[in-house]
Amino acid sequence: MQHLLDMLRIKAFPRIHISLIGMNNDGYRLNGGIGFSIASPTLDMSFESSDSIDVIDRRDNGFTQEELVRLKKHLGLVMNREKFKTGLRCVIYDGLVQSHAGFGSNSMIYLSCVEALFTLNNRDYTNQDIISNSGRGGTSGIGINTYFKGGFVFDAGIGNHGQRAFAPSSAFMTEVTPIPLLIKNMKLPEWHLGICIPPIEHKTEEEERAFFQKNCPINRRDTEAILYETVYGVTSSLLENDFGVFCKSIDAIQQTKWKMLERDLYGKELFAMESIIRNAGARCVGMSSLGPMLYFFGDDIDCIINKVKIEAPQCVCLKTSFNNHSRLVIHD
Repeated sequence: MQHLLDMLRIKAFPRIHISLIGMNNDGYRLNGGIGFSIASPTLDMSFESSDSIDVIDRRDNGFTQEELVRLKKHLGLVMNREKFKTGLRCVIYDGLVQSHAGFGSNSMIYLSCVEALFTLNNRDYTNQDIISNSGRGGTSGIGINTYFKGGFVFDAGIGNHGQRAFAPSSAFMTEVTPIPLLIKNMKLPEWHLGICIPPIEHKTEEEERAFFQKNCPINRRDTEAILYETVYGVTSSLLENDFGVFCKSIDAIQQTKWKMLERDLYGKELFAMESIIRNAGARCVGMSSLGPMLYFFGDDIDCIINKVKIEAPQCVCLKTSFNNHSRLVIHD
């Protein structure tokens, strides 16, 4: 029988990233965003002690070989920096949480692998230790907060001190970056939602970086429109359990400058899928992060999903709910 700390499993819950906010460079702050954790599908990983660092990704739409090499290199640096004696062998199990689809899978995997290294080396740690060593959270605080807390997250990014900061989180892996300022983290109501993964080719890390370089910064007025929907729309409606205003605000966000730029990455294919979901009875449809995964709310999610599956059988479409819990660390 192996020692308690020779093996463990981590079950992490994906996040929906509603929108980034401060993508202008002439204001008080940079970045920031809103998002929430969902209960399923989950990202399941197993870890065991090893003399080296090894990661096996069994997902059909998982890491590229280059991304796997980057992850293993990063974990090796953490191991050296923290003077860990034990490495790890990680298996990412096949599932619906695909890379670069809008689930935040990369952040979950980096956070989980770093937490596993600390645990397998029997090292005490704080959430901040894991975040700092993961290299995540450089652009958005949604993934790092939902990993540990679940629920809804609204963060205000970082102070604008003339630094460059417009890039996806993957661009900041080798840098020490300030953690986005958390404004609100709260439990969510018992609402159901649907998620749909259309058969659209996902963007690579390189394409994501090119998107930020091309489109940033945006106009301050456009940022203010996003912020209005963030505070007066989504956050306030969740606090008051106002489903109607929440849906209106999610739809309004899709028409804001930054979200339209993200949605335009996919163009007609994405818009056609949105129309199918709306025509099936959804009260709002949003794209998570840089997509292409869509999420939607309505009065009868099961009915909407059944209709979508008939109209677009090539899509992965399923029902889920809000998640108010942290990741699960299970010692085998």
